[in-house]
Formats: sequence, structure tokens, C-alpha cells
Amino acid sequence: MKERIFSRKFWQKVFNYQLIIWFLLMISYTFSQRNNHFYFIGDLFNLAFSTVIMGLNFYVQFKKDSSKTNTQIVRWLTIVIFPFNFCQIWHITGNFLLKNLPAIEILLVLLLWAVYIFLLVPIAVVHVGPIKNWFLRLLTIYFLDIQYGDAQNLAINPDFRWLHSLTYQGVIAAIALLTMTCFLVKAWGYHFNPNLKFIKSPSFQKKILLALLIMATIDLFYNEFINYDKAIWTVFFGVDIGSFKFSIPNLTAAIEPGILEETERYLLIVIFLAGFNRFPKYRIPVAIYGSAILFGLSHLSNFGWHGESFTATIAQVIGVMGSAFIWAELYLYTGKLWLPMIYHFLMDYISDLQSGWNSAGWSWNGEITDYIYTVLIVGVPLLFSIWMLFGKRRQVMEDNADLILNLNGRQSMI
Repeated sequence: MKERIFSRKFWQKVFNYQLIIWFLLMISYTFSQRNNHFYFIGDLFNLAFSTVIMGLNFYVQFKKDSSKTNTQIVRWLTIVIFPFNFCQIWHITGNFLLKNLPAIEILLVLLLWAVYIFLLVPIAVVHVGPIKNWFLRLLTIYFLDIQYGDAQNLAINPDFRWLHSLTYQGVIAAIALLTMTCFLVKAWGYHFNPNLKFIKSPSFQKKILLALLIMATIDLFYNEFINYDKAIWTVFFGVDIGSFKFSIPNLTAAIEPGILEETERYLLIVIFLAGFNRFPKYRIPVAIYGSAILFGLSHLSNFGWHGESFTATIAQVIGVMGSAFIWAELYLYTGKLWLPMIYHFLMDYISDLQSGWNSAGWSWNGEITDYIYTVLIVGVPLLFSIWMLFGKRRQVMEDNADLILNLNGRQSMI
């Protein structure tokens, strides 16, 4: 059974069924929009174009002498088009069912969750799994990591507070990404479980693990509780623990990035480790700083979020890299993804408790203290991360990198 679940042949069959179901549902939906000419024309074009790609999928699959060029073209068209198509038809079908069958809404939501969590696994295994080039792997992530938006479009009754919040705030999308990531990384030949079994490296030191945890905790508390003004001393000592506002949205809004963003960075770390494995001196630094930089750049999307200014967004892009340095090394030193997930969750949750999940995430007034604060939250973790790159500290991360990439056979693929 285990071999079947991880079999590409199995997921190819599932993907074929997905294509047929999508085709039937999309025909029904498209022609239900025929009175709205604007949407009808767009949906009809998407249906026609995607149907051609669907046909090409079956062509290259069943025509044994299909050329590699044809296979690559179909693969990339599928990766670009069908994650969006599948997510779109999921929320359209889900909203239709929720509207017409309100008596069983809870059951429907649970079924929709189950479908969504595994929705993109077949595409990941069948079409992204065979890709070997690290940069192309990196590119595919930005086509697969799209489930957050469609989850928000699912019209769940707000009276079902937990169901609504877990879906709208992206927790289900985060779990879906984590699930897809496990299968995808397995398809690349690495470990299904991102949390390694603890195999103590000869270079492992408890005092270094303690130092990492202390540094991550200091970073957490400094980011969350420092409250500075124009006076320079406040950047170092201006602590303010405000009142906490407990709510379901504040909780779920923090769970989502804890799972989703750390899963994204885990994918980046795996891709960089594998891509630069031929250059052993560079694979660990590239994995740490490459994943941290891309993590920071992803926060450009926060521009305008509840009034967040462009300069504040740039400060956030730079500032969050500091935590990313520490969390990446925390994972590479321990092999436990749940550790950076917990710290990331706490970082967002404490912030949400104090200011609310729907407030601007960063502020910038152009004062000298703003600059000092930004330098501190990036510079101190950067210096610490550089210190971790030497001696036995580095060797532990190298040993775990080998385990992540399954290079030494010390663990099973699970």
C-alpha cells in the first residue's frame, strides 16, 4: 500500500480522473455563465485552451513514441495552467454545493477540505517530480503555491466560526501546501517527512542547540515587545507589553504563516541544498541566505495591506530576513521543521494579539531609531548565523543536509 501511494503511476491515474472531472464541471459552469457575456467569453477561452492541454496530456501519455520535447512542452503548460484551473473549479463547485445544500454544510466543508488538501498532489508528483534542474524546480513552486486565494473564496457561513476562520485565514491552504510538499520532495528522491529522525551527529553539542533556542527566543521577544520612539535608548530598552486581544481570527491568522511560510522555506532549502550539492562549501550558506532572501522578498505583497506604506514594506522585507536566518539554521541543526514553525507562529500570534490580524504589519517614520531597529533585527541574527557556519556547528548542519537529501542511507525514505 505504501509503495502504491508513492507510485508515480498511481498519481498519474488520479491526475487523469482529475482532468476528466475538471472538464465536465468546467463545461457545466461555463455555459451557466452564457448570459454574462464578459465572463462567458473568458471562461470559454480558458475551457478551450485548457481542453487542448488536457488532450495533449493524454496524447503524450498513451503514445509511447512521443518525443521528449513534446513531453516537456505539455509538462510546463500543465504546471502553469492546471493548478489554477483545479483550485478555481474547487471553490466554484464548493460554493454551488454550500448554497444549495445548507443543511449539510459542515459535512460539505469537511469533504471540501479533504479534496483541497490533496488537490495538487497529482500535478506535483507527475509533472514536477521528474524535474531535476534546481532553478526550474524553484520556478514551479510559484505555480503550485496558489491555494490560499481560492480557499478565501469559499463562501462558508460565518456562523460556523472555526470552519470559516480556518478556511478564510488560509490554514487549510497551508496544510494543503505541506501535504503536497511531502509528496513532491519524496518524488524528487528525498524524505517524505521533513522532520528527520534524530540521529545524533558526532559533532552535535547541546550547548549549541541551547544557544540557537536562546537566540531565537531573544529575536522573538525583541521583535514583539520592543516599543521605541525618537529617543535612541528606547530601541534597546523600550519594552511595552500591551493588552492581548484573543479571538479565533487572531489565532488562525498566525497558524497559517507558521505552517505555510515555513513549508515554503523548507522547499527552498531542499531545492538549494540539492542544486548546490556539487559545491559542498556553498550549499549550506546558499540554503540559509537564499531561502531567507526569498522569504523576505515575499513580503513585498504586504504593500498597501491596511495602509502599510512602501517604505514600511521595504523595511519589513529587510527586517524579517533576520528571523529567517535563525529559523533556517534551527531547522538545519535539529532536522525538525516543527521548531521554526512554532517560533514563526508565536511571532505572528503575539503580534496579532496586540494589534489584531487585520492591521498593518510594519510601520516606518523615517526616524534614526527606525534605522537602528532595522539594523539590529537583521545584523545581530546575521552575525549569529555566520558564527554557526564554522567548526562543529557547521558539521552538524552538513550531516543533516545529507540526511535531508538522503545521501548516506542512514534513514529510510519515510
